[in-house]
Amino acid sequence: MDANHVGAGTKLNGSLLQAGVVDELLVYLAPSVIGDSGRGMFHLPEITDLSRARALRIREVERVGADLRILARI
Repeated sequence: MDANHVGAGTKLNGSLLQAGVVDELLVYLAPSVIGDSGRGMFHLPEITDLSRARALRIREVERVGADLRILARI
C-alpha cells in the first residue's frame, strides 16, 4: 500500500477528490467558531441535495491538546 500525504489548499484538495485519487483524510480540527469568512477544506461544486454529499467513514478520533485528529476513509 502506498502512503502519500498531501498538504494543500482548497483548490488542489478539491481537484484531488474530484479525480478520485483520495481514499483517506487526516484532518486536524481546532474547535473554534470563525463565522462566514472561514474557508472550506475543498473547492468543490455546490450541492443542493444532501443525498449527494460524500459520506466519510471515521476510523480514528483522538485529542491532540485542545484539537482533534480525525482519520476518515472516503
